[in-house]
Amino acid sequence: MYICIVKASVAILLQVAMALLLPSSVCAKSASDSLLLQRVLSYRQYVPVTEDTIKTNIYIRYYIKTERRNFTLMAIPSMFYISRGRREYAGETYTGVAMADNKITSAIQHVNTGTIPRHRDAMETIEKYLMPDVYGVTMFDNQVLSPFNRNNMRLYRYSITTLTDNRTEITFAPKRRNTQLISGSAVVDSGTGRIIRIKFHGEYDMLDFNVDATMGKNGMMSLMPKTCDIDAKFHFIGNKLRASYHAVYDNLIVLPDSIVNSHDRKLMAEIRPEPLPSYIRDVYAENDSLRAKADTTRVKKEESVWKRVLWDSFGDYVINRTKGNFGANRQGAFRISPILNPLYLSYSGRRGVTYKLKLNGSYRFSMNSDISAAFNAGYSFKQEQLYFKIPIKYNFNKKRNGFIGVEIGNGNRITNSDIVEQVKNESLDSIDWDKMSLDYFKDLYIKFACNYDFSAKWSIQPGLVFHRRSAVDKAGFEMAGRPTSYYSLAPSLQIQYRPTGWNGPIITADYERGIRAGKADMDYERFELDVSWKKTYHSLRSLSLRFGNGFYTSKSRNSYFLDYTNFRDENIPGGWNDDWACEFQMLDNNWYNVSEYYVRTNVTYESPLMILSRIPYVGRLMEMERIYMNVLFVEHLHPYIEYGYGFTNRFFSMGVFMATRNQHFDGFGCRFGFELFRDW
Repeated sequence: MYICIVKASVAILLQVAMALLLPSSVCAKSASDSLLLQRVLSYRQYVPVTEDTIKTNIYIRYYIKTERRNFTLMAIPSMFYISRGRREYAGETYTGVAMADNKITSAIQHVNTGTIPRHRDAMETIEKYLMPDVYGVTMFDNQVLSPFNRNNMRLYRYSITTLTDNRTEITFAPKRRNTQLISGSAVVDSGTGRIIRIKFHGEYDMLDFNVDATMGKNGMMSLMPKTCDIDAKFHFIGNKLRASYHAVYDNLIVLPDSIVNSHDRKLMAEIRPEPLPSYIRDVYAENDSLRAKADTTRVKKEESVWKRVLWDSFGDYVINRTKGNFGANRQGAFRISPILNPLYLSYSGRRGVTYKLKLNGSYRFSMNSDISAAFNAGYSFKQEQLYFKIPIKYNFNKKRNGFIGVEIGNGNRITNSDIVEQVKNESLDSIDWDKMSLDYFKDLYIKFACNYDFSAKWSIQPGLVFHRRSAVDKAGFEMAGRPTSYYSLAPSLQIQYRPTGWNGPIITADYERGIRAGKADMDYERFELDVSWKKTYHSLRSLSLRFGNGFYTSKSRNSYFLDYTNFRDENIPGGWNDDWACEFQMLDNNWYNVSEYYVRTNVTYESPLMILSRIPYVGRLMEMERIYMNVLFVEHLHPYIEYGYGFTNRFFSMGVFMATRNQHFDGFGCRFGFELFRDW
């Protein structure tokens, strides 16, 4: 009995001792893990920052295999040239880049070899995944929240395992499944917190990707990869492709700037930092074999001409997005959107379906000066109107934002009931004027402007604005003996003040004064004040604020048209990132030019993880969400208020809105736009 009591006492003492020691051990490990994680999160701030530009050379090889495809593949940007023909493609590039603050500021592609016809690029959007910013808020160009940034810690779960005395593995997984979050692991230096190697998986913008990056070792180079491998899968309407990319950074061989976009395979073999894998050599060999076959029959020649002239031209200018460079040193660049592409359609309740087209071009004279031009057009099927805008700008001092610009375009059809009343009062009563559309006028404008920033806080922009407003229904004006076109010419002045620089509030004052010159006989004076501020928070959250006020101080009898600079309808709708924030979505365009004053306030809050992102299955696809509130005071609207919610994902962006007018319900509206392949 005594022995049993002693054994029981010993057992109880051991249990008590273990209970006392175990929490201490767990707490010690938890504290150690937390300290290591904080060391990793703080690593970037202890790396010496240099203002000098870092020049390096990047070697990239790729392999693309098409497992399934159909005719829709040719409509995807950069996919046209692999939408038919062979199933496997491979290639290599060698590029010299200049970097500042861990971002590429300029690049010269020295050598480009591969089997894609005409040395075109395919799936080039994958290339941005080759340089993950593992310590930044986002990994890739404002996309995908990094688990190793302090501001994003609340979004991830971490597990830490000791590998050796100076190596530790950190496994991370998102607390919520969302396209902006990734899962994976990283091996870190336990002493410094430097990430040695990181592997992660994610799904964003139609790509399911796995990234494996080995980071550099010293200084600024430790913030970027030394090597990076990507395996990606792409699925879309029955098309299935796989792609693998391999990048090697900081290559020692420096090529002269005179070698630009060379397709010399022998040169690539000399500068390639490592041997090609066998599967890429096989693709090269098959391509060389097919090209070596000579087809001399007339039928084959005719087919070749047909393919080259019709098929390739059709792909370049009708279906495919076209871009390129020109000039001896590739100073010039151009970009043309596809002529036939359903992805350029958008919808709003006021305009119905709108089809858009964009052309852009630029030419660089030096690092501080260039010239650019664009042609933006949109056709509204509901309004049966074609809108266009042609801005041309010469930057003579980019450091000071010094430019001379001209813009030609047609605005919204503007209304004016005063002219109609004059026509009715001064003409024969036998004419039924109500059956004629005399209220609407087409607007063709030309704007000249010259801008210069005196400092980070002050800018000045003098200009000159010309308008020709012509009646839509000219017959009625001709019957009444009235002119069908009305002209105005006005010098303008814009002064902008930024109290804390470009990252803070922007206060803009605009003045415009109509003068009489030639056919222009509209004498008026207008003032406008606009205050805007986009306050960015961590983890891609932002708050956009805008306040504006405008009014006419004088208006002659012939000044029939009320037209503002900062309060106007955007007649060529853009996508999610263009004009959805701080703009009225349901306001009829006639309200923009009927009041001698306006007061507006717009508030938009944006976040990647807000409402729909919390819903299972649906939430994993949500990229960004917004909440809107827009308030307007003009004559007869006291006030007009819009409330809205919007979201965007890899497929489309959509917003739903509700409006009240003078404290009464004014209806619901929606806005829709395709976002497919916007970054491709």
